[in-house]
Amino acid sequence: ERRGAEQKVNALRRELNDILAIGGSERSAMEARCRMELTRPPVLWKRVTREQVLAGHATRAPGLIYGLEFPFNEDLLAEFGAEWLTKAFHAAGTLELSNRVRAVMLETEIKIDAGNNAGKFLFEVVYETPNPKLHTKLFAKVPFQMTKETQSDRVSSSVMKQPMDLHEINTYRLLESRMPVKVPKYYYGDISCETSNFILITARIPYADIGANGFTKTLQPFEVEGPYDKC
Repeated sequence: ERRGAEQKVNALRRELNDILAIGGSERSAMEARCRMELTRPPVLWKRVTREQVLAGHATRAPGLIYGLEFPFNEDLLAEFGAEWLTKAFHAAGTLELSNRVRAVMLETEIKIDAGNNAGKFLFEVVYETPNPKLHTKLFAKVPFQMTKETQSDRVSSSVMKQPMDLHEINTYRLLESRMPVKVPKYYYGDISCETSNFILITARIPYADIGANGFTKTLQPFEVEGPYDKC
């Protein structure tokens, strides 16, 4: 039964790559990717304790979904680099197998510190074969680091609210094509129940005033206001 499921996933992966290779529509690629993901065996979460989070927050571990070790902060993404992003996007079916990420640049001017459930940061990528359907400006959501200022928020989100982060990843991974409203394009997401670390990578929302000290401009049609600070 498991072998049959793997064969179905591989067949759907080939179908997805064919759509990406011929420049099919974003909608058809999204639907094919979600079909592939929904064919995979379900991901089972094993609850983590506060002690596990405190002991393993800095530990690298394979993800539950794709089996790759993954970065869980800005510095690690820079260390893992373009080679890892290529493998990750290929595993998630969001990048054609003949294409790759050539460079990764962290955003140094705009920092995001709003919210109390996770850390966030922005970065840009360069693809070997540019494609208008591939976003170069990306957003990453990761757990708070275990600092004096954010330790209580980290324990709250990783222990008291678990598996909230897995649910968010799965919403994009499995249901992106079925959402009744437009959501940022999914590129990769994974989580470890050994460490509670995770990463979710999506397209960046082009907020009109992001990085500004307050909202300063009059919005034009279809411009996006925000982001606002959260409590």
